[in-house]
Amino acid sequence: MIDDREVNGHGESTIALVLPPFRPHSRSSPANFAPHDPARARAFAEAFPTIEAVLEELPHTNAVSTSPHTRDDLDLVAVGCWGDVIAISDFALADDGLDWTLLNVTSALAERHPEARIIGAANIDRGENHDETAVHLPCGLKLHTEGWPAVDQFHIEGDPHAIVRALGISTEALAAAYIDLDEEPSSVPWEHFGRQLLDPYNPWGFAQLRMSYFRVRHTEEATLHMEDIWLAGVD
Repeated sequence: MIDDREVNGHGESTIALVLPPFRPHSRSSPANFAPHDPARARAFAEAFPTIEAVLEELPHTNAVSTSPHTRDDLDLVAVGCWGDVIAISDFALADDGLDWTLLNVTSALAERHPEARIIGAANIDRGENHDETAVHLPCGLKLHTEGWPAVDQFHIEGDPHAIVRALGISTEALAAAYIDLDEEPSSVPWEHFGRQLLDPYNPWGFAQLRMSYFRVRHTEEATLHMEDIWLAGVD
Protein backbone atom coordinates (compact mmCIF):
# COMPACT_ATOMS: atom_id res chain seq x y z
CA MET A 1 0.00 0.00 0.00
CA ILE A 2 1.43 3.39 -1.02
CA ASP A 3 1.86 5.94 1.78
CA ASP A 4 1.75 9.32 0.07
CA ARG A 5 2.00 11.53 3.15
CA GLU A 6 4.34 14.40 2.32
CA VAL A 7 7.51 14.56 4.39
CA ASN A 8 8.32 17.63 6.45
CA GLY A 9 11.50 19.08 4.98
CA HIS A 10 14.09 18.12 2.42
CA GLY A 11 17.63 16.77 2.55
CA GLU A 12 20.10 14.08 1.59
CA SER A 13 21.85 11.31 3.53
CA THR A 14 24.85 9.52 2.04
CA ILE A 15 27.88 7.41 2.95
CA ALA A 16 30.81 6.44 0.74
CA LEU A 17 33.62 3.95 1.42
CA VAL A 18 36.88 3.95 -0.49
CA LEU A 19 39.01 0.82 -0.15
CA PRO A 20 42.78 0.67 -0.76
CA PRO A 21 44.92 1.11 -2.72
CA PHE A 22 44.34 4.87 -2.56
CA ARG A 23 45.21 7.21 -5.41
CA PRO A 24 46.71 10.65 -4.78
CA HIS A 25 44.17 13.39 -4.25
CA SER A 26 42.84 14.76 -7.55
CA ARG A 27 39.57 15.75 -9.16
CA SER A 28 36.93 13.02 -9.32
CA SER A 29 35.68 11.82 -12.69
CA PRO A 30 33.32 9.04 -13.84
CA ALA A 31 36.32 7.59 -15.68
CA ASN A 32 37.93 6.80 -12.31
CA PHE A 33 35.22 4.26 -11.44
CA ALA A 34 34.88 0.59 -12.31
CA PRO A 35 31.53 -0.70 -13.67
CA HIS A 36 28.77 -1.04 -11.08
CA ASP A 37 28.34 -4.52 -9.53
CA PRO A 38 24.62 -5.11 -8.74
CA ALA A 39 25.21 -8.34 -6.80
CA ARG A 40 27.68 -6.68 -4.43
CA ALA A 41 25.31 -3.73 -4.09
CA ARG A 42 22.45 -5.94 -2.97
CA ALA A 43 24.68 -7.78 -0.49
CA PHE A 44 25.87 -4.45 0.93
CA ALA A 45 22.30 -3.22 1.31
CA GLU A 46 21.21 -6.44 3.03
CA ALA A 47 24.03 -6.07 5.58
CA PHE A 48 23.60 -2.32 6.15
CA PRO A 49 22.88 -1.44 9.82
CA THR A 50 19.60 0.39 9.17
CA ILE A 51 18.13 -2.19 6.78
CA GLU A 52 16.27 -5.35 7.78
CA ALA A 53 15.47 -6.66 4.30
CA VAL A 54 15.53 -5.77 0.62
CA LEU A 55 11.94 -6.06 -0.60
CA GLU A 56 12.23 -5.07 -4.25
CA GLU A 57 14.94 -4.31 -6.78
CA LEU A 58 13.96 -1.34 -8.94
CA PRO A 59 15.46 -0.07 -12.21
CA HIS A 60 18.93 1.38 -11.70
CA THR A 61 19.32 5.03 -10.79
CA ASN A 62 22.34 7.34 -10.86
CA ALA A 63 24.65 8.92 -8.31
CA VAL A 64 22.79 12.22 -8.18
CA SER A 65 21.36 12.08 -4.67
CA THR A 66 17.78 13.27 -4.22
CA SER A 67 15.41 14.36 -1.47
CA PRO A 68 12.27 12.40 -0.47
CA HIS A 69 8.80 13.77 -1.17
CA THR A 70 6.51 11.22 0.53
CA ARG A 71 6.64 8.60 3.28
CA ASP A 72 6.85 5.97 0.56
CA ASP A 73 10.09 7.51 -0.69
CA LEU A 74 11.78 7.02 2.68
CA ASP A 75 12.20 3.31 2.03
CA LEU A 76 14.06 3.83 -1.25
CA VAL A 77 17.80 3.18 -0.97
CA ALA A 78 20.45 3.55 -3.68
CA VAL A 79 23.72 1.58 -3.54
CA GLY A 80 26.68 1.79 -5.90
CA CYS A 81 29.58 -0.68 -5.94
CA TRP A 82 32.29 0.40 -8.37
CA GLY A 83 35.32 -1.77 -7.67
CA ASP A 84 36.96 -0.34 -4.55
CA VAL A 85 34.28 2.31 -4.04
CA ILE A 86 30.93 1.70 -2.32
CA ALA A 87 28.27 4.35 -1.78
CA ILE A 88 24.77 4.39 -0.30
CA SER A 89 21.97 6.91 -0.04
CA ASP A 90 19.57 6.14 2.82
CA PHE A 91 17.13 8.64 4.34
CA ALA A 92 17.24 6.78 7.66
CA LEU A 93 20.63 8.43 8.29
CA ALA A 94 19.17 11.93 8.74
CA ASP A 95 19.07 13.25 12.29
CA ASP A 96 18.17 16.34 14.31
CA GLY A 97 21.08 16.18 16.76
CA LEU A 98 19.58 13.83 19.33
CA ASP A 99 20.79 10.43 18.10
CA TRP A 100 23.87 11.04 15.89
CA THR A 101 22.65 8.31 13.58
CA LEU A 102 25.26 8.98 10.89
CA LEU A 103 28.11 8.69 13.38
CA ASN A 104 26.75 5.45 14.78
CA VAL A 105 26.35 3.85 11.35
CA THR A 106 29.72 5.01 10.00
CA SER A 107 31.39 3.78 13.20
CA ALA A 108 29.81 0.35 12.69
CA LEU A 109 31.05 0.34 9.08
CA ALA A 110 34.54 1.37 10.23
CA GLU A 111 34.64 -1.67 12.52
CA ARG A 112 33.58 -3.88 9.59
CA HIS A 113 35.94 -2.19 7.10
CA PRO A 114 38.91 -0.85 9.13
CA GLU A 115 40.97 -0.50 5.94
CA ALA A 116 38.50 1.93 4.32
CA ARG A 117 38.16 5.67 4.17
CA ILE A 118 34.56 6.33 5.16
CA ILE A 119 32.85 9.66 4.63
CA GLY A 120 29.22 10.29 5.54
CA ALA A 121 27.02 13.37 5.29
CA ALA A 122 23.39 13.90 6.26
CA ASN A 123 21.26 17.01 6.33
CA ILE A 124 17.62 17.93 6.72
CA ASP A 125 16.09 21.36 6.29
CA ARG A 126 12.77 22.04 8.01
CA GLY A 127 13.05 25.82 7.95
CA GLU A 128 16.38 25.51 9.75
CA ASN A 129 19.06 23.17 8.48
CA HIS A 130 20.66 20.38 10.53
CA ASP A 131 23.98 19.03 9.21
CA GLU A 132 26.01 16.01 10.29
CA THR A 133 29.30 14.79 8.83
CA ALA A 134 31.40 11.78 9.86
CA VAL A 135 34.90 10.84 8.69
CA HIS A 136 36.84 7.66 9.54
CA LEU A 137 40.34 6.98 8.21
CA PRO A 138 42.26 3.66 8.36
CA CYS A 139 44.95 5.32 10.51
CA GLY A 140 42.35 5.81 13.24
CA LEU A 141 41.70 9.51 12.70
CA LYS A 142 38.06 10.52 13.07
CA LEU A 143 36.04 13.67 12.60
CA HIS A 144 32.44 14.30 13.59
CA THR A 145 30.58 17.56 13.04
CA GLU A 146 26.93 18.11 13.85
CA GLY A 147 24.55 20.94 14.53
CA TRP A 148 22.35 23.79 13.41
CA PRO A 149 24.71 26.32 11.80
CA ALA A 150 22.06 29.04 11.41
CA VAL A 151 21.45 29.18 15.15
CA ASP A 152 25.12 28.66 16.07
CA GLN A 153 24.52 25.36 17.85
CA PHE A 154 27.38 23.25 16.59
CA HIS A 155 29.49 20.32 17.80
CA ILE A 156 32.85 19.27 16.40
CA GLU A 157 35.04 16.40 17.57
CA GLY A 158 38.36 15.61 15.90
CA ASP A 159 41.00 17.63 14.07
CA PRO A 160 40.17 18.43 10.42
CA HIS A 161 43.71 19.71 9.86
CA ALA A 162 45.08 16.30 10.86
CA ILE A 163 42.64 14.68 8.44
CA VAL A 164 43.83 16.71 5.45
CA ARG A 165 47.49 16.18 6.39
CA ALA A 166 46.92 12.43 6.56
CA LEU A 167 45.37 12.46 3.08
CA GLY A 168 47.96 14.80 1.61
CA ILE A 169 45.46 17.49 0.65
CA SER A 170 47.07 20.88 0.21
CA THR A 171 45.84 24.18 1.60
CA GLU A 172 45.67 25.39 -1.99
CA ALA A 173 43.31 22.54 -2.95
CA LEU A 174 41.01 23.41 -0.06
CA ALA A 175 41.13 27.10 -0.94
CA ALA A 176 40.20 26.27 -4.53
CA ALA A 177 37.14 24.48 -3.13
CA TYR A 178 36.31 27.53 -0.96
CA ILE A 179 37.01 25.68 2.29
CA ASP A 180 38.73 27.50 5.18
CA LEU A 181 39.17 25.22 8.17
CA ASP A 182 40.18 28.18 10.35
CA GLU A 183 36.72 29.72 10.15
CA GLU A 184 34.21 29.23 12.94
CA PRO A 185 33.17 25.53 12.79
CA SER A 186 29.52 26.45 12.13
CA SER A 187 30.63 28.40 9.02
CA VAL A 188 32.64 25.59 7.37
CA PRO A 189 30.74 23.67 4.65
CA TRP A 190 31.43 20.27 6.20
CA GLU A 191 29.48 18.20 3.67
CA HIS A 192 31.49 19.80 0.88
CA PHE A 193 34.67 19.21 2.88
CA GLY A 194 33.81 15.54 3.30
CA ARG A 195 33.27 15.11 -0.42
CA GLN A 196 36.64 16.73 -1.08
CA LEU A 197 38.17 14.01 1.10
CA LEU A 198 36.73 11.37 -1.24
CA ASP A 199 38.49 12.70 -4.34
CA PRO A 200 39.43 11.18 -6.76
CA TYR A 201 36.57 8.79 -5.83
CA ASN A 202 33.71 11.10 -4.92
CA PRO A 203 30.74 9.53 -6.77
CA TRP A 204 28.06 12.04 -5.82
CA GLY A 205 26.63 14.19 -8.57
CA PHE A 206 27.63 12.03 -11.54
CA ALA A 207 24.63 11.05 -13.64
CA GLN A 208 26.90 8.68 -15.61
CA LEU A 209 27.45 6.42 -12.58
CA ARG A 210 24.80 3.72 -12.24
CA MET A 211 23.53 2.55 -8.85
CA SER A 212 21.22 -0.22 -7.75
CA TYR A 213 17.89 1.05 -6.41
CA PHE A 214 16.00 -0.88 -3.75
CA ARG A 215 12.79 -0.67 -1.80
CA VAL A 216 13.70 -1.90 1.66
CA ARG A 217 12.21 -2.63 5.04
CA HIS A 218 14.22 -0.71 7.59
CA THR A 219 14.84 -2.09 11.05
CA GLU A 220 12.24 -1.18 13.66
CA GLU A 221 14.66 1.22 15.35
CA ALA A 222 15.60 2.91 12.07
CA THR A 223 11.93 3.14 11.01
CA LEU A 224 10.85 4.83 14.24
CA HIS A 225 13.77 7.24 14.04
CA MET A 226 13.20 7.99 10.35
CA GLU A 227 9.49 8.68 10.78
CA ASP A 228 10.19 10.91 13.78
CA ILE A 229 12.66 12.94 11.72
CA TRP A 230 10.83 13.16 8.40
CA LEU A 231 7.16 13.10 9.48
CA ALA A 232 7.34 15.37 12.52
CA GLY A 233 4.35 17.67 12.36
CA VAL A 234 2.73 15.76 9.48
CA ASP A 235 -0.91 14.78 10.02
